[in-house]
Amino acid sequence: MLKHYASISLSLLGVSSLLVGQGVGSSPAFQPAPAPVAQAGGSAPTSGIFESNTFLESANRAFDPTSDSMNFEEGSFVWKGRSFNLTEQRAFRARFERFLLASPSSEEQEYALLMADIMERLSVENTNSDEAMFETWELLFRASRFDSDGGNSTIVANQVFNAWRIRKESRGISMSQRELEQLRVTQQEIVANREFTLRRIRERRLLQTSASNRDESETKSDKEAMPSEDAFRVLDLAETEAKIIALESQTALNGLQAKIQFQSQIVSFFMQRRFQHALVLSSFYQLIFKGSQQQLEVGKDELSSFFPNTDLTFTVDTMAFVSREAINDINKGVDAVNTAYAEDRSLIALERLQETFFLGEYSPELNLIPTQQRRHLLDLYRGMIEAGDLAEAKDYNGVAELVEEISKLASDFPKNRILSSLETAKSISDMAVFAASQYRNLGDIDKAREELQNAIEVWPSNPAIREFQQETTKMATVGTQGVQAFDDLISRQDKRAIFERRLELGFALSSDEARLPIFTEVVEQVARIDLLVKQAEEMIKQGNDYAAWELLVEAAKVDQDDAPMNRARAELAPQVADFVLYLNRAERQTESGHYAGALAAYLAAQDVYPASRLCREGIEATSNALMGVLKNEAPVAE
Repeated sequence: MLKHYASISLSLLGVSSLLVGQGVGSSPAFQPAPAPVAQAGGSAPTSGIFESNTFLESANRAFDPTSDSMNFEEGSFVWKGRSFNLTEQRAFRARFERFLLASPSSEEQEYALLMADIMERLSVENTNSDEAMFETWELLFRASRFDSDGGNSTIVANQVFNAWRIRKESRGISMSQRELEQLRVTQQEIVANREFTLRRIRERRLLQTSASNRDESETKSDKEAMPSEDAFRVLDLAETEAKIIALESQTALNGLQAKIQFQSQIVSFFMQRRFQHALVLSSFYQLIFKGSQQQLEVGKDELSSFFPNTDLTFTVDTMAFVSREAINDINKGVDAVNTAYAEDRSLIALERLQETFFLGEYSPELNLIPTQQRRHLLDLYRGMIEAGDLAEAKDYNGVAELVEEISKLASDFPKNRILSSLETAKSISDMAVFAASQYRNLGDIDKAREELQNAIEVWPSNPAIREFQQETTKMATVGTQGVQAFDDLISRQDKRAIFERRLELGFALSSDEARLPIFTEVVEQVARIDLLVKQAEEMIKQGNDYAAWELLVEAAKVDQDDAPMNRARAELAPQVADFVLYLNRAERQTESGHYAGALAAYLAAQDVYPASRLCREGIEATSNALMGVLKNEAPVAE
């Protein structure tokens, strides 16, 4: 079925390649065989070339209403230099037919208006306060209740809510982090000023006590206690530093996680061709995250296949821009479909609809196409698919019937070109069958088989092929009796009967190496006699009876028992009796050895018909014979 979805540029259909001819760089075209030339009771068959693929390829283009941008063989759909991956062609066809069978409801219009309102609220031209964003966010739950939405608005709402929740958690973490930072400053001051504080305490105590031993004892006690207390203060400071670092890491991780989840869903919507949801989610992202965090961190490989041969830096802004561009193109495509249909250009409408459907299958605007318009295009689509199947099977009669029906559904369908191409293909097949018949009649079975195969490749259901096969079967059945018939005729020396049955016997003896030379010789002899008799008839019409008689004499030398020749001689004999009398006398004298009498008879006949070739040859022959006899009888000189 792959050929049913080959690319067509209905500009217009390339059906002209069906016509006889061949151009440089084009696909092979049909080449008609030269007309056979009659030869000696038979015909020289043709040796034309018949390319059977040309009509099939052209018919695939003619009966496939898909767009040039769709390439099912490579599994891609190209839109403005950007390449989407196609799903399996049967699934695409099923989804498209399901769309044509569906009917728009009042909810479709309401859903389209709601989605347009959501996108308008998220525009930078409007107020994007937290309260406004919250109101827009609540509209997503309304949109998710429509069947056309498929619950995708809920996914968008969940992503936004998750980002808000993470942001709220980040604020709490920031407050804890600030408190820890203040505690860290206090602890740093305590550790740094600990020694200075202890020294001041010691000096104060020295002023209060007078005993030196007691002073030394207290000093020693202070020095032993200070290291353990300093260590305790440093440990508190280290723990505070660790808590601050952990909070910073958690904040960064939460922010990164929210970004990745958001961006992943944007790319997913984009690759699924849900451009409205991709645009809504991109707009929320731009409002929630900082401008320095717009670069995409995920989906780069998928986007690289979508943007081939480019070194773009993928950002959320890029996704929003391309999504909006796709939505605009879908809306324009729907307008083009409706306009073409309104102007009775159904074929163009169907092509544009398929292209728009694949790009915007989930677009609310596409689902607003009226029911009657969908059913009409469905009938056209199914008709062209069926015609493509028949064209692939080379059922030209079936194609012709469907072409008439398709032309009623689409006035812009090139019916005349298709029908002309069909007639050309049929004529070429008929020519090949005719050539095969000629080769068969001449006994060249290999050539006949080759021409018949050409005819079948061009038009397998050609009625002439069946007639040829039936005739050949009949001849083959008769051929089994042909050998016996030939033997009976040759035994009776009935050459004329062999000549009259030459086609039948020639087919029967085509592979008989022993009898075929005898058969060929007999046919040539009788053909030679018929040629001489025809020439004699022309001479009689011109009033030259004696020349006609001489031609009949030559025919008698080939076969003196041939009935048509003897009948012609009998009819002509009274008109040339005097001439024939002298010729017969000359022949009798020659046979008895009386060359002088024979010479005299030839001379007398020449007086009757001076231009006689027989007389000239007879006089020359008898003169030589007479001179030979006289030379042998002459006495030898002493």
